[in-house]
Amino acid sequence: MKCPIKLSLLILGVVCSSFSYNRIDYRDGMNINVCKDLRNEVLVYFIFVDDKITAPWTEFDIQSTIDSMEMAIRWIEQQAQAENIPLNIVSDYFIGKEYTTVRKNLPFETVVKSVTTPNLHKGLEEVNRWADNIAKKVGSEVDIVEKDGIPEIKNPKNKERLVAHLRDEKSVESVALLYMVNNYYRQDISLSLNTMDTEDIEFSIVSYKYPSVIAKNILSLFGAADLSESVYRRNVKKVNLAGVFFPNDIMQDVYGRKIAELEIGEYTKYLIGWTDRLDPKYQPLLTDKILNY
Repeated sequence: MKCPIKLSLLILGVVCSSFSYNRIDYRDGMNINVCKDLRNEVLVYFIFVDDKITAPWTEFDIQSTIDSMEMAIRWIEQQAQAENIPLNIVSDYFIGKEYTTVRKNLPFETVVKSVTTPNLHKGLEEVNRWADNIAKKVGSEVDIVEKDGIPEIKNPKNKERLVAHLRDEKSVESVALLYMVNNYYRQDISLSLNTMDTEDIEFSIVSYKYPSVIAKNILSLFGAADLSESVYRRNVKKVNLAGVFFPNDIMQDVYGRKIAELEIGEYTKYLIGWTDRLDPKYQPLLTDKILNY
């Protein structure tokens, strides 16, 4: 199987619903929206999605992906413990009876086509609607438990309402929402959306079950920025600088890499709220040029 095409790196940092910027500042993704700084009680919630183009989710695939999820989560917790950061990540996922998944076709066959057709701006709108429709399906089947003092959220209609329900149910402040599509034998991308504004709930679409890819997408929801080449990391000098400073950072291109070989570098720790200050020599990496859409 070939490594995902460059578009996996190009899109992985997709974060904004506004496209009027000439320059991106990754600090705009710090401590906002549902996934703020990565500490204390956090829920990571996975939804397995079947599509006519992607490989079907078998019971074996689902179980092996759950194992990878747990490995990714434990790795993040271990990194937090080493930094004396209080962090307890609870994981949960939606699966129907007999390992049934949510069936919802992507707008244009693959994740990358869906995001970029007819252009990035329109593609992101369509993918957000796709995610809302899936959240509505999940919301129609989740068990709503009434609690004293908490407004009822009957049959959540979109990802925002689903996340609100999950926050109440699990008594957590932060919910990282991941949509899992089975592209293990195909060439496609993983990406995170809506992480630099509060106009919509941030979420990730994860194409591969490598623990490193799962961990990277969880961190991106909490403000971590891609360190490899992307639309939002287009400055070649800065890409090279990031490779020198942080060659083994989880926010590099980690496709196929063992998670045990990776780390959370000082730059990423700063963006996810684990440190208050950043060494001035890393500050050039905080900004980059961006295309207009």
